Amino acid sequence: MSSPLLAVSGLAKGYHRGGKAIAAVDNVSFAIGPGETLALAGPSGSGKSTIARLVLRLVEPDAGRIAFEGDDFLALNGAALRARRARLQMVFQDPLAAFNPRATVARVLNDPLRIHGIASRAERPRRIVALLERVGLSPNLASRAIHEISGGQRQRVAIARAIATKPSLIVLDEAVSALDVSVRGDILKLLLDLQTKERIAYLFISHDLGVVRAIAHRVVILDAGRITESGDARAVINAPQSAIGRELVAATPKLHRTTAP
Repeated sequence: MSSPLLAVSGLAKGYHRGGKAIAAVDNVSFAIGPGETLALAGPSGSGKSTIARLVLRLVEPDAGRIAFEGDDFLALNGAALRARRARLQMVFQDPLAAFNPRATVARVLNDPLRIHGIASRAERPRRIVALLERVGLSPNLASRAIHEISGGQRQRVAIARAIATKPSLIVLDEAVSALDVSVRGDILKLLLDLQTKERIAYLFISHDLGVVRAIAHRVVILDAGRITESGDARAVINAPQSAIGRELVAATPKLHRTTAP
């Protein structure tokens, strides 16, 4: 791999629940190269989403280092952190919860363009149309409220919002798990297309190894906040070495990829 786009080392985060200390993330290290997809897989409670929030600095780690685009990401604050966040975006499992459901599609897409100073007010309508078309949606949806469109359309809007700032890395936290199988396949194809044409890297979080196999180059298997195994996604899924890896494979229906990452 070339110089890592994202390098995480010794990441740790603990919480207290009912007077008991819980290690949500325990000494986790991994790296992602430009244009690469690394999947974090594991059962509920394995630490996947906590790692996503640590990488995005939505919460701060207890220990460890995060380097992003060659800089110490944990050392950034204020304007410097806001500027760098334009390069690091997230797509959540449920955009209906992530967005104001009564906001229009145009407003959702206008916000990142305005906040990061990407386009003038006069330019933004044209940019919004281009973003919608880029993710396979009709510009006619711009005036619709988020709650009025389908789940698959909402997730495409979430992806359009994420790419509006031209990020080098997008974190996708269970981004297709709530979608119907046919819609899920279409969203995965869209993500692969965006990656091929724009060299976006993905940190892809999922409990479903079938989906991981369809999109990821490499996979990290987590259990109770620790890495149990990692490597080439196909190799790990075809012959998992850890007990939790074998359990995940056994629980996953077959999903054949149509495009190699």
